[in-house]
Amino acid sequence: LRNVGAKNFKMVYVTLYSQKFPNGTLEEVSSVADEMTKLAEECCQDNASPDCYDKGATQISDKSCGKDSPFPKHPGIEQCCTVQGHERRLCLATLRYSSDELPSVMEPMPEEICTQYTKDPSGYAMRYVYESARRHRSIPAGFILNTTQNHMQTAEKCCSPAASTPCFFKERFQQRSSTIFLRFLSNVCNNQVNLKSYQTGLTAYVGGVLKIPFEEALVVSKHFQSGLAKCCLLPQPECVIEEFTSFQKILCKESILGTMSEEFQKCCSKAPLDTLTCVDNLKREPRTSLDMTEVTTAQLCEKNQPNNTDRYLFQIGVKHASVSLPVLTTIQEEIRSTVSACCSAADSTVCLKEKESKLEKTAALLSKTDAFCSQYFKLELPSFKTMLMCSGAESRGQAWVELATTCCSQHSPAQLCQKLTEAIIKHEDDAAA
Repeated sequence: LRNVGAKNFKMVYVTLYSQKFPNGTLEEVSSVADEMTKLAEECCQDNASPDCYDKGATQISDKSCGKDSPFPKHPGIEQCCTVQGHERRLCLATLRYSSDELPSVMEPMPEEICTQYTKDPSGYAMRYVYESARRHRSIPAGFILNTTQNHMQTAEKCCSPAASTPCFFKERFQQRSSTIFLRFLSNVCNNQVNLKSYQTGLTAYVGGVLKIPFEEALVVSKHFQSGLAKCCLLPQPECVIEEFTSFQKILCKESILGTMSEEFQKCCSKAPLDTLTCVDNLKREPRTSLDMTEVTTAQLCEKNQPNNTDRYLFQIGVKHASVSLPVLTTIQEEIRSTVSACCSAADSTVCLKEKESKLEKTAALLSKTDAFCSQYFKLELPSFKTMLMCSGAESRGQAWVELATTCCSQHSPAQLCQKLTEAIIKHEDDAAA
């Protein structure tokens, strides 16, 4: 509060609560932020009583549980309200709404920005940070606040009478690097927070991009994933910057750089954060031959080879370059759950034999998705829809259309694509039955 002042303090809390409760309205989120700002102003005074914060925070939590609460109405609050005091406050603090991802906001026209900005600069900033935060809810709030600050500086500069016509274009062009990084960070953090088997999918993705064997890909993916686990939900951006800078050194170490493609080497010549977005945009090629002995389904439960399931999922994943991580990890998770059940059975060999057909059909879904996504990027949408709708039952065809149009992009929404992939698995199982 002392460092940034009450106005910016409220902006921080609007960001945090918009991320936690994207279903809440701006008015509801602002209401919580106002209460927190008021509490800080009261309890940060030199003559404040030692129990000021405890009392104030308890009053806010009680208000949250009131029948006419002005705060966001979110699932789970009723359970928190069955307990009292410190326990209730902790319960409310850990709530996080997990709705499907919201679509990106269409960038307004310059005239519209200037009309809203000149009318009410402070209100416009609050609306901007609210909309940004609820669409990037798994990244450090500091990045959203920085983006908002840059946007407001652009509005101030470009909405002045002296500004030239292409002012907004020039400013957005200069900020393109940070815009691309924000989209990349939002994607990887959303995957980290929401994908059940992100580590497994990431290993296959890294193996495909870097063309390295399973053991090396596993080390690289673990380093990246552990950094995301540590930093994504922290408010401060410094953790992400430090982890990504460290990760760039692993990606671009001199011992392997000479063996990498010219495009990859160009990525490594950039600043650390730009290196990651550059590598993320490299074209992936399917790996037809692997630098490892392929694992068969009969070997999946061998106790002296505990990594066999991960190796099996890796060798399947790297062969399908057009499948996004949310789809890949969901199908891998389906395979893993089948294998785990067999490895826990009284006779795992018999179980694996019985489930071999199911495992092969689930793995074949990756090939099917890969083929459909390749066609999706080549065909006009009407032709693509016609092709899919003619390939089977209408509901099944519609499910494939929805999956392809939503989830073929590498930066696909994690939660939504998990649901759509699970629906496809069910449709294919029903069709087989």
